[in-house]
Amino acid sequence: MKTLRLRLCPFAELGAESAMDFEVLDESRTIVQRGRGVLGDVPRPGRVELVIAAPDVLLVEAALPALSGARLRAALPAVAEPHMLADIASAFVVAARNGPRATLAVLDRALFGRALELLRRAKLEPASATPEQLALPLESARWRLRLGAAYSVLRTGALSGMACSAGNPPVEAQLALQQAGEGNRPQAIVVEGEFPSRDWTDALGVPVVAPDAPEGSAEPVALELLQYEFAPRLASWRGWRVPAAIAALLALTWLIGLNVDAWLMRREERSLRAHMEAALRSAFPSTTVILDPVAQMRRGVADLRAGAGASDPRDFLPLAVTLARALPADDSVRALEFRDQVLRVDFDPRALDAPRRRDLVLEQISGAGLTGRFSDATLSVRAKGDGP
Repeated sequence: MKTLRLRLCPFAELGAESAMDFEVLDESRTIVQRGRGVLGDVPRPGRVELVIAAPDVLLVEAALPALSGARLRAALPAVAEPHMLADIASAFVVAARNGPRATLAVLDRALFGRALELLRRAKLEPASATPEQLALPLESARWRLRLGAAYSVLRTGALSGMACSAGNPPVEAQLALQQAGEGNRPQAIVVEGEFPSRDWTDALGVPVVAPDAPEGSAEPVALELLQYEFAPRLASWRGWRVPAAIAALLALTWLIGLNVDAWLMRREERSLRAHMEAALRSAFPSTTVILDPVAQMRRGVADLRAGAGASDPRDFLPLAVTLARALPADDSVRALEFRDQVLRVDFDPRALDAPRRRDLVLEQISGAGLTGRFSDATLSVRAKGDGP
């Protein structure tokens, strides 16, 4: 997925008609397109990454307390307050740890929120934001300075940088070199833009050179500004459009498959019923009305057996007679119930206290050609090979 890297102008100048620089990055963060335009004209490749103008972000190095989560968030304004002239209540502060110390980024909360809302109205949903100072290329032992008409931007380290005036050379760069000391001074300063190299080298005391070649890739986000209340929203319709479409397609497919399966089962049911009715009419031609082919076939077979002097071993009388012969002659049986070709026998619970007695009853009825199962003091008996 490609990324749009949009460099905002200062918050005080930001509007729907403000012209801004942008870059389109591929998956490897190689710059494939550069341009300048208003919010309505910039490309929309997918992910949006903001670069906040350097004058709107103050980067401060500080020591953080041993806190995390909500407690650290509440402590950040107090840590940044000694470095600020404005009211701390209006400031939005985030932090990025850099070894034992951390870098704080301080922005105006109201102006930052207004800028994000302006972008959302233009249908640009930012996924990330970083200070302009930290978007400059980072080189070992070198500082990077980008000259501009209204202001310049200086990057002095992995998480350090500042906005500079448009002087020749910027006075902020001179002060940064003085404060860096001999051990931390850069070997050279790389400057993007038109400048007198020899004069700047003499004024700053370090070599000032032009970039070797135009940058072909963009720096990764070194300090994330979209945190806390400005963090990207998790629920975004644009991000859920494809999963929602797939879910709807799956639900539609399931409904269609369910109805097709029901239709096939109904057709199979009609076919089976037609075969059963044909078998019943073939066996009993005198049947005029068929309501339940299985029950009517069983009833017809039972009538034939009764006429031939034979009984169905699954009927009540054969089951009861066979059970009476298999059980010992005592008065432990309390009731008999016959339903669905199953004979249920209720015993006196005291007569079946011993597990051996129950096993003996089951062995006796099994030897008589029956199968049984106990449930408390009730024995369910059926003919062998009939049902479960």
